[in-house]
Amino acid sequence: MEAEMRKEFVNTDMYGKTQRDFAPMYDKFYTGENRKEIHRLFCRFLECIRSDDFSDLENICSEDCIAEFSTVGKMAGIPAIARGLKWPGPECNVRKVRIWNFVARSSKEGKGQQCSYVQNCMAIDDGVNLFPFLYGGQFCNSYEKRDGVWKMTHIRFDLTYEFGNNLFVRKKWELMDPAVYNGHWSVINSELDAPWWVIPEDCEPQSDEEQVLELQFEKIFGMDNGDFHLTLRPVVEDHFQNFKPRGYYGKRDYNNFLKGKYHKENRLQHANRMTEVYVDGDTAVAWMPRGEDHRLRNRVYNRINIHSMVSTGGHKVWARKEDGRWKIYRMRTILVPTQFDYLDDSVLHWDEHVVGGRKWLDWLQ
Repeated sequence: MEAEMRKEFVNTDMYGKTQRDFAPMYDKFYTGENRKEIHRLFCRFLECIRSDDFSDLENICSEDCIAEFSTVGKMAGIPAIARGLKWPGPECNVRKVRIWNFVARSSKEGKGQQCSYVQNCMAIDDGVNLFPFLYGGQFCNSYEKRDGVWKMTHIRFDLTYEFGNNLFVRKKWELMDPAVYNGHWSVINSELDAPWWVIPEDCEPQSDEEQVLELQFEKIFGMDNGDFHLTLRPVVEDHFQNFKPRGYYGKRDYNNFLKGKYHKENRLQHANRMTEVYVDGDTAVAWMPRGEDHRLRNRVYNRINIHSMVSTGGHKVWARKEDGRWKIYRMRTILVPTQFDYLDDSVLHWDEHVVGGRKWLDWLQ
C-alpha cells in the first residue's frame, strides 16, 4: 500500500490528519468572529451531508429555515430538509465533501451571507474496483444571529457538474441537462444572492491576506454566474490578464474575455484554493491552485488516488491597494500536470495557506 501511495500522490504529508486537526486552523485564519462562526456552521452542515446523518441540523438551522436545491427542490423546516437531503443512492464506503472559494460577510444587524463551491464524491470500493459518482455545486446561504446565536436561515444550492456513476441518483435528482441554460433551473441569482451585493460593507475587518485571496473568489463568482458587474469590482482600470492565445488589457478587454468564456459550457465552476500570498506594503502576489475533480486529463481515479485533493492548474494574482481597497492589476493562468495530494476523506476544507502541506513556491517565481 505504501509503495502504491508514493506512486500516486505528490506527497503524503497529510496522512493520518483528519478534519478535526484542521478546523482550529481556520478559526485562527479568519479574522472576524462572525466569519468564524459561519464557517463552523457551514462545515457542520456539510458533514451532515457527507455522513448522511442530519441529527445536528437543529443546532445549525433555524426552525423556519428554507432550503432550495436544484437537485431535489424546495424544502421548508428542519424535518423536511433532513428528509430531502438524505442520500438516495446505494451504500457508499467512500464519501467526500470538499469546500472551495469560501466567502462569508456579516452586517451589524445580525445578517450573514456566505457562498462556496463544493466538490463531492460518493463511491463504492468493493476491494477490487472503484465505482465513483462525482458532483460539484455552488452554495449561497443566508444566516441570522438570533438571541446571540448564528443559524442558517436560507440554503441555496445549484448543481454545476455530475460525472461517473450518476445512475446512483438518476430519477431521484434533477441532473444536468445540456439543452438547458445553466443545466437546470437556477436557484442562485448572483444579483440578489452574492455576498458582495447582499452585504456591500462587511462589519468585520479582514487581514490583507484574506482580502487579496477573496478578490479571485469575487471575480470567479461573477464570471461563473454571468454577473459581469461583479467581475469588474475587484480589478483596476488597467488590469492585464495573460491567457493564451494572447493578453487582455484593461477592464473592457478583460470583461469581454470573461463573457466569451461564460458561453463554453452550461455551467462553469472555477474552484480555487488559498495557497501562497505575499503582501509587501500596498502590493501583493498570490498563487491559487485550481482543481476540477471530474477533469483529470490523462489520469483516472483508482482505489488509491480517490483519497486526494486534485490540482490541475492555477492562477497567479498580482494585487495593489487603491484608495484603501485591494484590487487585481494582473493575472496569469497556468496549467500544471494533474496532481493528487493525499487527504483523508473526512477533511471538508483544506487550503495550503491555512493548514500547511505542499508548497507551490516555484509557481510564484
